[in-house]
Amino acid sequence: MVKIALLATLALVITEFAAGVLAHSLALISDGWHNFTDLPTLLLSWLALHFEQKSPDRRKTFGYQRAGVLAAFVNGLILVAVALFIGFEGYGRLVHPQPVASNALIAVGLAALLINGGISSALARERRDLNLRAVFIHNLGDALSNVAIIGGGWLIGRTGQTLIDPILAFLIAGMILWSAVGILTDSSNILLESAPKGINVERVAKAMLAVPGVREVHDVHLWSLGSQSHALACHIRILDMPTSESERIAHQVREVLRKEYDITHTTIQFEHTHGPGDFHRYMPEEDPSRVRKNN
Repeated sequence: MVKIALLATLALVITEFAAGVLAHSLALISDGWHNFTDLPTLLLSWLALHFEQKSPDRRKTFGYQRAGVLAAFVNGLILVAVALFIGFEGYGRLVHPQPVASNALIAVGLAALLINGGISSALARERRDLNLRAVFIHNLGDALSNVAIIGGGWLIGRTGQTLIDPILAFLIAGMILWSAVGILTDSSNILLESAPKGINVERVAKAMLAVPGVREVHDVHLWSLGSQSHALACHIRILDMPTSESERIAHQVREVLRKEYDITHTTIQFEHTHGPGDFHRYMPEEDPSRVRKNN
């Protein structure tokens, strides 16, 4: 699907640039630049999908799951640069208005809407993957800007007001910038190994504490390996018991993490104690990753 989207977007970019120059439309040229940024986006996403499928090796022990996240981060930076460029060009067009061919604006906008709408529909089911989500948002933003271009072309034809063209360019730049902020935020959180979006560390610790035999949970570290793969490392204090019993507890903890929080990679270190007297009730002012059962 990504390969097809790449070829279709390339054809659309050439068409929009040519039509924008002939029609003197900054909105079409801006949308051409918007779609042009989809080319490295799609190329990076295709490469990322290829690398994500590679198995772990001696150097990349977690595999290449973050290739897609890195691609999304780079794409976000590209989007910011494009939004600023379009804003600058729009300001110049406000100062020096130019006549616009409204019919060309409408015709190319309709063609672009069909292409971008089709790509967005095909990628809508893959939005959980941050890499493909970046591509989806790119093309959804493109489709929305195409709707604005069609409406703008109609208004220019009815009113003759050429200032509508740079105003459309500003709206497109705003949509690009809005989508870039979300992509940069999510991808940077994963690259900086923040807790996964929507998962509270304290709640995860308390869910592990609810497993029979677990006395205390602390040193909890929770992060994402990729956009859909989460990992956890922690220390769990239990009573002194045979290894077979502690393995049963470990299995139950992993099942809770997998079912309730979709955490599939866990590293658990057990600490043993000889009696319940070592434990105190949980105090909110303590480290949120440190949770104990009541005596």
